[in-house]
Amino acid sequence: MHQFIHGTDPQFAHLEQEARQSTRVFFDQPMPQGATPSKARVGFCIDESGTTTLYVDRGVAYEPGEEAHPEVQAWFEQGERRFDSFAACVAWIRSRLAPCYSARAPGLEDLTDLEAVNAQIQKQDQPVRVDRETLYAFLRQEVRGQDHALRTLANRVAQHCARVAPRRPLTLFAVGHTGVGKTRTAEVLPEALEAQNAPYAYIRLDMSEYQEPHRVSQLLGAPAGYVGYGEGSELLDGLQRNLRTIVHFDEIEKAHPNILKALMNGMDAGRLSRSGTATGAEGRTVDCRQAIFFFTSNLDCEGILGDLEMRADSHVSHVVDEVCRRRLRSAGIKPELVGRINSFLAYGSLSPSVRAEITTLTVVRVAKEYGVNVRRIAPSVVVYLLDQSDDAFGVRPIEYLVDSLLGQAIEKTAVRYGQTAVEVLGPPFRCVPFQAEPRPKGPDVSGVDLSGLSPN
Repeated sequence: MHQFIHGTDPQFAHLEQEARQSTRVFFDQPMPQGATPSKARVGFCIDESGTTTLYVDRGVAYEPGEEAHPEVQAWFEQGERRFDSFAACVAWIRSRLAPCYSARAPGLEDLTDLEAVNAQIQKQDQPVRVDRETLYAFLRQEVRGQDHALRTLANRVAQHCARVAPRRPLTLFAVGHTGVGKTRTAEVLPEALEAQNAPYAYIRLDMSEYQEPHRVSQLLGAPAGYVGYGEGSELLDGLQRNLRTIVHFDEIEKAHPNILKALMNGMDAGRLSRSGTATGAEGRTVDCRQAIFFFTSNLDCEGILGDLEMRADSHVSHVVDEVCRRRLRSAGIKPELVGRINSFLAYGSLSPSVRAEITTLTVVRVAKEYGVNVRRIAPSVVVYLLDQSDDAFGVRPIEYLVDSLLGQAIEKTAVRYGQTAVEVLGPPFRCVPFQAEPRPKGPDVSGVDLSGLSPN
């Protein structure tokens, strides 16, 4: 009776449509306290005149408490009650019948919608369809200048999501210089999948924190008999909460070999586990077959990118895989780990034009943190920021530079103009209200139109 006692107007509207077509019967509905048996059938029927009949199984004995209305007692005795309209029936349920349930100890159906819970649980076991072109377009808006890597990523993720019974998680290895988009890709991938109704959770693990052998217990949980047992595991607990999780292993080359060894079983068999006791008895095992393991590294990226530049087919996925496997094995990554990677993603250096795009988007993103809506940026602003930035560290320092140089002007704009759309000019840097009509061209007023770009 949960859906009736606590029913919403849209739910009742749907029920009304069904009851106009034929009698709608609900089985095993909990009865109020004092009713025997405790469950019975309840039915709704609406005839052509709109008269609504609310049925209940005949033979239900009911000993009402003080909260019960005599009309409820009569309903049980007669097995039905008629109303001039469906709206009158709903009003009676809410005003007369609902109080009879207030004294009853809440059952499972009162505490939550178990049908919705079970549907969500079963949904995690079902394949999801991801359109690779839509996924690629989303990622390309967020990560600039890495089209070939993103194309491979979109293809691999779409294939993995479509598998009815994957045998192991999807394992991706992104290699490239610092600040070229590897981490950003991992961060926005859950958003891109969420946009296609394929929700994935996200966990980021900094492998520089896992350089000692005892850190394996922090990753997978300590076995019984050891310090830390029962305190949980960041990785296993996350995967147990959501089978579909993107696990980002940042700077994987810094992890202790014991960490990599512990991950190999999950990459190969689709299961991660820890010992249950100090003697090695079997402990908790977590299914990770639907997960996506995303490794990032800049290990030997100079050699990898150099080898690829000498190949005419450098953007073909199997060529990238071959070069990365060979160079990473030579750099010291264990062959067992390299052999378990499904696909490698090579992130090249960023061209000046790509850096300009990223700088433009960064200005918009930083301004948004202050509540300022930037609609246009003078080219002189972008050029100045590029001149002041050091491309040796990729685009990561650009955000700090933007905040340092433009932060004060943006803050003043937030106070003066509030949510008004603005144009960023300079140097000296300042913000003025944005004007949609064309402005005269000049070094300080002709802007970069942001209408086709996404800041997030």
